[in-house]
Amino acid sequence: MKGERRHRGVLGVMLVLAGGAVALGVDKPTSAPKTCVTAECHADYAKRAFVHGPVSLGDCKSCHEEADAAAHTYRPARQGNDLCEYCHLDQTAKKNVHEPLRKGPCTDCHDPHSGDSKALIHEKTVAQLCAKCHETGKDMRFLHGPVAVGECTICHTSHSSDREKLLVDEPANLCFSCHVVTKDELSQFEFVHEPAKNDCIGCHNPHGAANAQMLKADAPELCYPCHEDIKKVAETSRHRHVAVTEKDGCLHCHTPHASTVQFVLKDAPMSLCVSCHDKPVTTEEGKPVAAFTEQVQGKKSLHGPVAQKDCAGCHATHGSEHFRLLAKDYPQLFYAPFSPDKYALCFSCHPESLVLTERTSELTDFRNGDLNLHYVHVNKQRGRTCRSCHATHASDLPKHIRDSVPYGVWNLPIQFLKSETGGGCRPGCHQPFTYDRQSPATYPTRR
Repeated sequence: MKGERRHRGVLGVMLVLAGGAVALGVDKPTSAPKTCVTAECHADYAKRAFVHGPVSLGDCKSCHEEADAAAHTYRPARQGNDLCEYCHLDQTAKKNVHEPLRKGPCTDCHDPHSGDSKALIHEKTVAQLCAKCHETGKDMRFLHGPVAVGECTICHTSHSSDREKLLVDEPANLCFSCHVVTKDELSQFEFVHEPAKNDCIGCHNPHGAANAQMLKADAPELCYPCHEDIKKVAETSRHRHVAVTEKDGCLHCHTPHASTVQFVLKDAPMSLCVSCHDKPVTTEEGKPVAAFTEQVQGKKSLHGPVAQKDCAGCHATHGSEHFRLLAKDYPQLFYAPFSPDKYALCFSCHPESLVLTERTSELTDFRNGDLNLHYVHVNKQRGRTCRSCHATHASDLPKHIRDSVPYGVWNLPIQFLKSETGGGCRPGCHQPFTYDRQSPATYPTRR
């Protein structure tokens, strides 16, 4: 193949000037020489590093025929590019032909006799020759390896191809011929990003870019044209996940090519969350949020989604209309007027009847006789929200009951004690009360 490139498109291109007779500019020799490459004529043709085959064989008649013997003038043996294609027919045999070759002449790129560069090109390198027409890589901070070292023909043929852009192979195959690690990931991992299968240039510029990895844009802007639904959530939600909207946000959690985890995540969901929430963070509104790891580390009673490592069970990943990026509505304050829709998040797992039923013998253990104490606490105009008694993530007490609950600037103590058939608390919000499922406690009548 390399030997072929030395002579590609140049056999018989000598002096292609629309077929007219051309004077060679020397005196008529006294006797006809066997070849024009002689000491008295075209001696330099054979002295260069690379010589066109017919010239090296002294076969000038392959490309030239005599026009006027007396005047010692010659014309091309064939017209236009047919002079070269007579030998190099394979160079234009494919579906897509390089524009300079289609229009000709071949001598725009190749010297028809000899040269100092391979394939008799006029420049020292192929890249320099291509640069006369193509400004590939100009002003780009990050260049593709072949572009950086001037190896255009690693990806493109010089003359013709059955593929667009004169590529030497199908685009994905071409990329994978070098990027074998990515190819292995796509074949071995269960979850594959759809563009990575066969559309590398959907995300990457094949020549170079202002961004690392030759990305056409930084994430998340790079991702948004395909993921318009995510863009809408991330940019218009009342509460935004900063990790998504900042530069390279998507790549904090997702791998761009393939993964062993669903949604092309870099790691298991909770592991990804903990990679940021292992330390206190500040919300977009400037409110501090304690480190998740501190809330759960060593705790005996974990909230179900936490135990199942399912952060998305309660939180939206990209953005939310609810505080703390909650997936559904949930009262933010200590007190809230009760309505089922305000507890949509809790009722995703827990039955509404837990709060709607005043009397029950089996719905909950938190009852005094058959009086449902969830109903008593929550289902009222000035109802105590779930957070008043329960820790969101974990606790050392059963049913993840809190030790204390934030109440303005005060951490209001609950002091819950559990017994075999009930329990009690001595909180700062009311006098001590006990409850018992078998021997109900008597409560003072409220007036």
